[in-house]
Amino acid sequence: MADWTVACAALLALGVLSDIFDGIIARRLGVATPALRVWDSRADVVFWVCAFAAVALARPGLIDLLWPAAAVIAALEIGNHLASYAKFRREASPHHYLSKAFGLALWGLCSAALLAGDNIATMRATITTVLAIGILSQLEAFAITMRLKAWRCDVASVLTLRS
Repeated sequence: MADWTVACAALLALGVLSDIFDGIIARRLGVATPALRVWDSRADVVFWVCAFAAVALARPGLIDLLWPAAAVIAALEIGNHLASYAKFRREASPHHYLSKAFGLALWGLCSAALLAGDNIATMRATITTVLAIGILSQLEAFAITMRLKAWRCDVASVLTLRS
């Protein structure tokens, strides 16, 4: 294992922790506006694209395993944003619980790939699990968009929405 992969894993952990705490801090300070939450979502996408680029550089043998799952999630993400634009003329930004679980699962996947990505069987199982969580998260985001009467961000779950 190269020292730079350990450094990447450490930076990934710091990035995930900062993503968790920036929202908490913003809400406590009363500065968590809808616009800020949308930009937070955009920053998350850029962060994960960069994390996967680091994984691709560190473990090029995993690209064949990772790209189909990444393509499915990207297509669902784009579909959710298109649905939100069609319905509300605004970008989707639900920040629901399953999206948090998906972020933590992505963290685990990227960390495992950076630190021990040579075991293809283990990585295949991990990718499958993370993909399932990602698909569920995207489906819930779509369901939230469809059930909302007016746009809003930070919807905990489709189950918490009133009809």
